[in-house]
Amino acid sequence: ILHKQGKYYIVHFKELFALDGLPSKMCEEDVGRRNAIVGLLSEWGLCEIVEPSSCDDPVTSLRRIKILSHKNKNEWELIPKYHIGKKPAKEEE
Repeated sequence: ILHKQGKYYIVHFKELFALDGLPSKMCEEDVGRRNAIVGLLSEWGLCEIVEPSSCDDPVTSLRRIKILSHKNKNEWELIPKYHIGKKPAKEEE
């Protein structure tokens, strides 16, 4: 979830890389997963989609998404692929 200028956005971590000017290869499958997750959050009453047509296509099958119960989260090692506000380490030349 990205909070920018008083608005909230559900974004794929590859979109965040692109916003930071880093290399990113966002594919249709990535967009489909993001759209499926947005649809679920809306169904569960956790968000309201401002522009519903932006989440129509593509949408990935829910079989391609792992949903964890909060009570079971300690059974998993959750590793973020992007850290908001953290600058990437510069590569040494």
